[in-house]
Amino acid sequence: MDYSIEDSVLALEELVQINLSITREKDVKRLLDKILTAARKLTAAEAGCVYILDRKKRYLIPEVTQGECLAKVSNELKPVDLHIDQRSGHTDVVSWAALSGQIVNIADAYQYSGFDFSELYRLDKLAERKTNSMLVVPLTDFEGVSLGVMKLYNRRVDENGEVEAFPDQIEGLVKAFAAQAVVVAENTRLLADNRVLIEQLDKAKQVLEIENQQLKASMGGTLKVDNIIGDSPEMRKVFNLMEKIVSTNATVFIRGETGTGKELIASCIHRNSAQRSKQPFVAQNCAALPEELLESELFGYKKGAFSGASSDKKGLIELANGGTLFLDEIGDMPLKLQTKLLRVLQEREVRPLGALHPVKVDIRVIAATHQNLAELIDKGEFREDLYYRLNVFPIDLPALKDRREDIPALVHYFVGHIAEQYNKSISGIKPAVLDVIQAQPLPGNIRELRNIIERAVLLAPDDGVIELIHLPDEMIRSKRQAVPQPDVFCLEGDSLKDTMQRLEAKVIADKLQAHKGNQTRTAKALGVSRRSLVEKLSRYNLRENPMACH
Repeated sequence: MDYSIEDSVLALEELVQINLSITREKDVKRLLDKILTAARKLTAAEAGCVYILDRKKRYLIPEVTQGECLAKVSNELKPVDLHIDQRSGHTDVVSWAALSGQIVNIADAYQYSGFDFSELYRLDKLAERKTNSMLVVPLTDFEGVSLGVMKLYNRRVDENGEVEAFPDQIEGLVKAFAAQAVVVAENTRLLADNRVLIEQLDKAKQVLEIENQQLKASMGGTLKVDNIIGDSPEMRKVFNLMEKIVSTNATVFIRGETGTGKELIASCIHRNSAQRSKQPFVAQNCAALPEELLESELFGYKKGAFSGASSDKKGLIELANGGTLFLDEIGDMPLKLQTKLLRVLQEREVRPLGALHPVKVDIRVIAATHQNLAELIDKGEFREDLYYRLNVFPIDLPALKDRREDIPALVHYFVGHIAEQYNKSISGIKPAVLDVIQAQPLPGNIRELRNIIERAVLLAPDDGVIELIHLPDEMIRSKRQAVPQPDVFCLEGDSLKDTMQRLEAKVIADKLQAHKGNQTRTAKALGVSRRSLVEKLSRYNLRENPMACH
């Protein structure tokens, strides 16, 4: 059959339409399926199969099959071994096409051609069909790099007509199409690999940041901060203050919002004290008990001091002798007890309820509150003299919103700690999850963050990763409202370079939003210089409009 100029023009028009369709496809397997469909359309092939080279470049794996006759035996298709020393007598046509880079055009597979078709005959017998013509096309790019092989079976121009040989004139067109298609397929596969690499790099970066923080903490001084996580400037200031106070007996006053870890700081000061670390650390929340119970708990009582006091009981102040007494939420202590505590601080002695004589105590007092004591003093709800006795060495704990750069390290610490607690294995956390968490107000601070992570660990599958679906619904909804999802197609073009630029613009826009437009913090988070970031913001029109790619 002659292949006319009109046929060539029609084929070229078809080729243009096919390529447009192929370049829009982003899934590699669906892309290969489209390539095979297009090749069959160009050549009028009844069936076809695409073999893809595995990553070790040893086998050609049958990845996609089409055609009714092949559907019956698709499960019987075997990988083709490319190693010469493992091939028997005759050459397999698929491996020869892959290694030589040449098209093989067989008019009749049942006539001698020098190729080993024993496997083909076996499949024909199973499928109860006969393969006559065959076109085997190496899938190589313009530089001759091979991706695989496409095998086309039985050219039949007319549905009711006879099977024909594939015309020689069509080989050049099919080879050109295959070269174009393989470039698109390889670029798509590279993009998919790049997405995985980006996630792996993000994960590695998170681990390195945490290790870097731990290393800085270990080199930063003699203070052993143990499970207090943070390397932000705000937390370094806290650590510096702690380092100055641990070797003294001075009273410490810790101020900070609820959930910022005030008891952790108090416990850390106690553990780092050479004089008191071997003695008890006794903690009491002053807001947890009513006045009468709190008084007996702190000061203790003698037998018969009140109805039900059947024996002597030491109070927490006496039990802390030689060590540290931590009074949390001191602002909630009743005025009557404030007076008694003032005497403990002044005289270093405690008188249990019903006792005739005071007991001398040697304690360091650490007090903490989330309230503004100056305002309580104005209202007459807190003693001013007690305030001055407590406020010897104040330490202000930052809220989590003021130290957001510590959140990734805190999250990873909680994931590991909680997973171990529940005997689960969590392999990681998606970067998008960290972005959502860092964008939250987190009024409950570290306590709220820990609860969020505990819930996520419980929901995540064993040996899995923490994803957005494991966060509370209200967090995901607030993220969607605050930061619309990026549209990666805000930049035009379908080349690999264009696609990578879209991906880069999306990542930059997301980080910029997460850091509320702060370019210095965004550059640090991305691991680039601020100058480089500013250039990219201008290039992607993000400098004036950070939502340009959203």
